[in-house]
Formats: sequence, structure tokens, C-alpha cells
Amino acid sequence: MGMPDLTRPAPTRRQLLRASGAAGLALTGLLAGCGTGEADSGGGQTIKVALGWIKNVEFAGYWIAADRGYYADEGLTVEFQAGGPNAPDPTQSVATGNAHIGIHPNLQTVVQAIAKGNDFKLVGTQFQTGPGGMLSLASDPVRTPADLVGKKILGQQGTQPTIDAALKVAGLPKDYTFVPVGFDPAPLVEKKGAVYTCFVTSQPITLEQKYGMKEGTDYVSVTTSDLGIPGYACLVFTGNSFLDKHRKAVEGFLRASVRGWQDNARDPEIAARLAVEKYGVDLGLDLKQQIRENELQTPLTRSALTESSGLFRIDTELLGGKMYEALRASGVQRLPDASEIVDQTVLDAVFKGKSAV
Repeated sequence: MGMPDLTRPAPTRRQLLRASGAAGLALTGLLAGCGTGEADSGGGQTIKVALGWIKNVEFAGYWIAADRGYYADEGLTVEFQAGGPNAPDPTQSVATGNAHIGIHPNLQTVVQAIAKGNDFKLVGTQFQTGPGGMLSLASDPVRTPADLVGKKILGQQGTQPTIDAALKVAGLPKDYTFVPVGFDPAPLVEKKGAVYTCFVTSQPITLEQKYGMKEGTDYVSVTTSDLGIPGYACLVFTGNSFLDKHRKAVEGFLRASVRGWQDNARDPEIAARLAVEKYGVDLGLDLKQQIRENELQTPLTRSALTESSGLFRIDTELLGGKMYEALRASGVQRLPDASEIVDQTVLDAVFKGKSAV
């Protein structure tokens, strides 16, 4: 059993990824239908992008890029396909040619799809640090894997492999009690357990807005990366055949997206309003919650690598090293060569030796 998807707060999505992710892994060599559009010009071309979740603020930079005409500047019309319950997994959509580009929350699903023979290439990653993590009360904080030993851990079904991997990588015994809970952190507040598996962009907001708690003073939030289990999230991928024929279009999509995410870092309210009032208008999103989620997710898009080389960058040594080590520790057996599944040249063309566009 591999590491679960800890990047969304809805249990229906976890069920979706289990079902559609497994189906997506069975698809091989189906990218022949991806080559529609104006070849390699980037001009007047429609790009279909399959998202890994609903159209909320998680995709902040893309909403800004679309709203401010950055994709139009590249001669592109971008159609975003919402993910979520009952939606196809992005690996399926790209493999079957129903989308040209996928944005997938789960590193494991994408790399395993490639290992199964899907003709995918990673061209970037939205999150340098995945949002999966753990919450604890400040009175009994969990900041390191050692702090998990002997604890009663409140978690969603399917999160045990991540806990086990954190302990295994740290050379610690698998000594804890697991208590299945849902996506409301109330059991943690009620001290029914010492640790709660979470999304650091979601459940902390509940603690703040529902219980009036403050980070550091009342609760502690750590990512799985903090616990020695690093992983990229919201990976941007396409098919090799599509990339070969439409490289300028993929480059244009990434350049415009980077511009949108750069703008997003300056003001978290802009994209939150776009999500609430335009792109996710039918979802009943709460503006205050969406602003706070954007505030929490923005630091996850940055790293030392992005500071020097620009957003969306992928470190193949980190991917093939500590990230693969974490996947193997959680039970994943078959992984492709990290250096062969990443195309760095697209972002090289976007940034041209700079760290911003």
C-alpha cells in the first residue's frame, strides 16, 4: 500500500483517487488523441487542463492568469476541467486525450502511472511542499517523527502508510494507536488523541475560525515533509507526444501560470474572490475561508530552488532521492527513473536564467 493523497479535505476525493487512480494506472500508451490544435506555434490554440480537484482557491495562480489575460498573451485559450467527486482522474484524462495537460495532487499516482507505461512527462510542480501534514495541541506538540511514538493518532482511513513511512525513515518503531476519524479536527480539540492527520491548508482554518485557536499558542501544524516524508503536489504533466508537437504552447501555459502565481503571492484575496465569484461560483465557497487557505498554501509554492530558479521547478535529485525513499518506505515498489520523467527545458525557456517572469 502506498502513500495516500493528503492534499484535499474531502473524503469523497480520497475515495475518488483510489478508484479512478487505479483505473488510470491501467491505461497505457493512449496519448495518440492528444495532438489536436495548432502544431508548435502556441498561437490561437486551445489547451485543455484537467485539474485534480474542484475549482477553488487551490488553483489561485491559474485563475489570476486567466482573468488578467496572461494566457491570451501567449495566444492560448485554456479550458480548465474541474476534478472532484465523480470526475476522471487527471492521469486518465491526459492518457485518453480528453485533456492536454494535467495538474495532479498526488506524486505517487503520477509516477506510478508512468511506471505502468503511460507516456507522461513532468514539466513543473505547483507545490514544492505537499499540504499533507499533522496537527497537535501546543500542550503536547508533535514536531518530529520521534514525537509520534506511543501516541494515539487520529486519522482518515488510508493515512497509516504515511505514518509508518515517517517512522521507518527515521529508524523508529511502528508504535502508535490509530483511531479512524473524519475531516473535522474536533476529536483533537476534545483530546481523544494526541495527533490528527490533516491538510495544513485546511483543518488549521477550522481550529482558528471555529475554535478561536492560534498556531503556536494553541496548536502546532507540521507538514509530512517536516516529518521526513517530502513530496511534491499538484504536479503539472503532459504527454511526450503532445510536448513534442506543441512545446511552445506548453511553454506559454507555464509562463502565463507563473505570472499568475507571482501575482497571487502579493495579495491572497484576489484569487480567493475569483474562486468564490467566478471560477467556483456554483460551489458555495466561503470567501474568508478561501482567503485564509490561500495564505496558508502560498508558502508551500516556494523553496530555495524556486528562489534561485523560479516557481514550479522540480529537483530531480530530491525527487529520485528522499521523495522516492519516502514512497518506498510506504510500500511503493516500482518507480521510474526520476531524471527521465522530468523535462526541465520548458521552464528553462520560461525563465531564461532568471527567477521570475
